Amino acid sequence: MNGIKRKVAMAVLAGAAAVGALAMPATASADGGKSLQLKVCSGSTETVKFYFVGANDHGDWVGSRFWEIPPKGCTTASDYWWLAGRSVEFHHRKPSTGWRWEQRVVSSNGQKNGGTYTIHIG
Repeated sequence: MNGIKRKVAMAVLAGAAAVGALAMPATASADGGKSLQLKVCSGSTETVKFYFVGANDHGDWVGSRFWEIPPKGCTTASDYWWLAGRSVEFHHRKPSTGWRWEQRVVSSNGQKNGGTYTIHIG
């Protein structure tokens, strides 16, 4: 009889665990919050090379590819989507200063899901 009770108890616990897992919130994703592309505008007379590291639209921590901004221009980091309301590591290099990085918040205020958020640098 104890063996049957134990098997029933294990089945109940397994079922509760499965239902509980279904009720748990999922990792943030494009359908759970705003995802934005990032555009970087530079006031520098030098070409700026940059990339980002942060939480993408699926909540995964990733690094992007590299892009270049022409002098006093803008470049959209296309095909990469970042979670709004979170920060990203913004890595950038000018020939005169070398590589630097800083945290930048990807604001969700006034942004539409699928939009573009602009970051300005000197």
